[in-house]
Amino acid sequence: MMCFVLLLSVFFIVLFYVIGSLLLLYAVKSKCSFAQHVMNFFIGFMMVVSVYAIIKSGGKTILSLVPLVYLFFRANLRVFEGRKGYSTWKFIAGVVGLFMALFFLQIDFQFDALGDPFSYLSFIHPYPGERYIYSTIMSIAHYEGVETVSIESFITGFTGVSVYHFVEFWLGSLFKSFYNVKSDIVLFYFVFPLFKTFTMLTIISVFSEEVSSKKVFVLVLCILLCFSVLGFLWITNPISKYHLRDMIMLPMLVFAFYSLYHGKYSTALVLLIFASIEYILFIPVVFLTLVLFYNRFKRDDYIKFMMFIVLYVLFYFCFREDIANKYFDVGEEKVWFSIVSGSKLHEVYRVILLALLTYPIRLIIALCALVSFQVLKKKMIIADIGLWILSFFLGYHLLYAIASDYSLDAWQFKQIAVNLSVVAFIFVLFELVRRRMYAICVVVLLLQSDYKYPFGGAKKNDNYDFALEQKLGVVSKGKPIKGFFVDENEGLPEKWALFYYPTRATDYARSNDYRMYLFNYDISRFKRSISMFEPSAQPILNRIIKPLFPMNVDLQTNIRNYGVSIVWVNKKSKYLSVFKDKKPLHELESYYIFYLGDGTTKG
Repeated sequence: MMCFVLLLSVFFIVLFYVIGSLLLLYAVKSKCSFAQHVMNFFIGFMMVVSVYAIIKSGGKTILSLVPLVYLFFRANLRVFEGRKGYSTWKFIAGVVGLFMALFFLQIDFQFDALGDPFSYLSFIHPYPGERYIYSTIMSIAHYEGVETVSIESFITGFTGVSVYHFVEFWLGSLFKSFYNVKSDIVLFYFVFPLFKTFTMLTIISVFSEEVSSKKVFVLVLCILLCFSVLGFLWITNPISKYHLRDMIMLPMLVFAFYSLYHGKYSTALVLLIFASIEYILFIPVVFLTLVLFYNRFKRDDYIKFMMFIVLYVLFYFCFREDIANKYFDVGEEKVWFSIVSGSKLHEVYRVILLALLTYPIRLIIALCALVSFQVLKKKMIIADIGLWILSFFLGYHLLYAIASDYSLDAWQFKQIAVNLSVVAFIFVLFELVRRRMYAICVVVLLLQSDYKYPFGGAKKNDNYDFALEQKLGVVSKGKPIKGFFVDENEGLPEKWALFYYPTRATDYARSNDYRMYLFNYDISRFKRSISMFEPSAQPILNRIIKPLFPMNVDLQTNIRNYGVSIVWVNKKSKYLSVFKDKKPLHELESYYIFYLGDGTTKG
């Protein structure tokens, strides 16, 4: 199985590059600059995945904007043609080799994963809740053709599109259309290493024009090995250990800054627009870029961007799902009013002060000193890339401070700022290489490299009952099934909303390719446990965590009304008596699992 996954991965790498070359250059040229090679690969990837998503979803996908952005800005996507040439087929071979290296790096070169890939999923991504949610989103996109993170839609019905990042899940769905293995395998053994590969390609692009001798080649190779294998203390984990959001954010930030560095402002703009389609939190920096470099853009750039924003807003206005707001716990008017309150001003002060005292700001300032030295020497303040990256960093901390009391996801603003500091470090190293300060660059690598990751050792997930997975696969018959998770004594383990779903039990959702949808039945303990979290998180948790099922009728009635097929019951639950005449499908240490039939009756 895994050998075919690798072969199909190679096919997609070649396909994306060829399609991108045809779209941008009208041919697969024998040589291009490295940055143009990466651009060809990126555009091919975005266009192929977007067209697939449009067809699969009937047009109800945010990726429907990708072809339009390509048509608007196509001329700005082939601006690196004239730089130092690299052989096309050597580039493709290198990308394939890099993919294979990162594929095995993320499992610490445990080759037995080719025969037993599931056992290493927890090593690749050690958060079971996220493994379940991500794999389920991919399966919903693939089987239902819907962009949603609201799993409760299988109870209430689909109402539209979630505001989320979906390009990686459509990429996985595209893979499954060719070879329909389980979604977690596709996600962690194809999507993850492919995004990690793209991340490394953008970093290589930064240094590609400076490789002029064997000495520089060896130094750049050491830099790349540190980024991919070791990571850097207080700065970043190795790329091979990256999590999903970071591998979405970082390559776009690197490539956009690379374009700004070389004066390709319209190219940076379109890359940030693509990033905004992938991840909505990039939109503020697009506005920042347009304002800061207002005299570097043409009138057409502003017109095209405004057209994009109008289409972006119209899309979510027409297709956004009709559910309770999961992002803010108060109305917009109260948000604006509280921004100017004394407590909020104090929070802003605290967050900005911490941002100025932590390690990432040192990287930002170090880069500013290198790229803006002449400006600083003249005691001038002008719009350059140093001011851009500093404004970006502080601006996103400001957004985090403003939104932190209203959204559980506000921390993602700060995460983008942290990734921006990684970009700063990459370009600090680049400046040292460009200025031939090789000894200083080596010293920085020696002092900052983190040597713990290669010696960590991969651990297999042995706490899993394959017999239960097999039984659930048999009874589900490859069709979606709904279930209740009954444990009224269980509280929230963390404040994040995804733990509202019984993510421990839903490890076994893979038995039905993540089409077994379990919902917490009695959430009385959930509600009581909210008081344990910080006050800022409690209002939104109280609003989000509410019963999906009426508690004024008995469990058996709800089972019939909602077409429930499977029920997990804690052995100490008061509801266990309902199943006293039923034989369990399976027994775990703390739970009985009952199969109740096809569950065709719907409420």
